[in-house]
Amino acid sequence: MQVQISEEAYSEVKNASNILGFNEQNIIERAIVVYLDMIQKQIELKQEFQQWDELSDETLNNFENALQK
Repeated sequence: MQVQISEEAYSEVKNASNILGFNEQNIIERAIVVYLDMIQKQIELKQEFQQWDELSDETLNNFENALQK
């Protein structure tokens, strides 16, 4: 697979490559892996918030039903 990046991004990759001593492809692959991990954590957090919201709604409904009895 080939991916095109902007000259500015490539310049940053090249600079990181020179400073860290990793080849450019390795830097890009690491960046993608870190980014995808970060996205996965955001997805999991969003799902957790949704579950808490659903649980909160259910608890509120149960409380209101208990008050009506």
